[in-house]
Amino acid sequence: MFTYATEQTQFKLGKVRVGGQPGENPSLAVGSVFYEGEFKKPKESLDRAEELIKAQEDLAQELGVQCLTDIFIYDREEVEWKVDFMMDRVDGTISFDVPESRVRIHLLEYLDEIGGLDRTLYNSVNLGMSPEELDVLRRCTPYGAILLAYDPHDNSTQGRLNMIKGGSKLMPEGLLSAVDFIKVKLLDTAVTPFGEGASEALRGIPVFKNELGLPTGCAMHNAVEAWKWLGDYRGRDVIMPVLDAAIDAPPLMFGADFLYYGPVENARYELPLVAMIDKLVGEGAETYFGIEVPRSHPFYKL
Repeated sequence: MFTYATEQTQFKLGKVRVGGQPGENPSLAVGSVFYEGEFKKPKESLDRAEELIKAQEDLAQELGVQCLTDIFIYDREEVEWKVDFMMDRVDGTISFDVPESRVRIHLLEYLDEIGGLDRTLYNSVNLGMSPEELDVLRRCTPYGAILLAYDPHDNSTQGRLNMIKGGSKLMPEGLLSAVDFIKVKLLDTAVTPFGEGASEALRGIPVFKNELGLPTGCAMHNAVEAWKWLGDYRGRDVIMPVLDAAIDAPPLMFGADFLYYGPVENARYELPLVAMIDKLVGEGAETYFGIEVPRSHPFYKL
């Protein structure tokens, strides 16, 4: 169990409150839709995507945890229809996960055009951000952003922290100062594959929170997805959702405020796990550290 001497910042993302001391808020679980290969014909699967998003929201409410939906956008041609779908079907804040800088630029401009920036959690500000993207971010500023602490030359916790604070040796300034104009900043400790510093992403959670006091989390399922042994394992399809959920217990015990847990289909496995760990953390927070745990928290609700 952890508590921090550093004052912990909390942010509101619509109805969600993220950050603070462990146990002060229910954990935030973020499930993803439209990731590559999820639907054979994505545009024809909007009803199914809506069902999955609603199932995540209903289960989160039942259990007392918090949730958001993250939507993958790979190509410029996908921006309009995916954004329109999410804006029409989902209330509150939406996480937009866009790997390519040029596509992120188009996303920002389109969100600005339709008035959607105030509902946007931008995923992510990272080493691959171009000067043009930074200029557009200043002009079309999202409400919040994920800051990805990935440094390809230094997988240590200190290397990841350096990327956030000073840009390591790869950027003229740290990610925090580069986007100081964005109101809500969540720190992602940047999960790397097993054997390439995956455990440092876990160790970074209490370090980041103690050093910077900002909401911190990660996507530990990325280590599972990249596990070469699992790719050839005969029972992969059966065991994959279980492993994707199980890998998120450690970051919650390390004090993570939020988790990107992978496919939203896995909510039925993930959210009960999150609620269980929240109950455990909430008990320690209240009985040992004297944290005021909200009545809506799994500690009381379950």
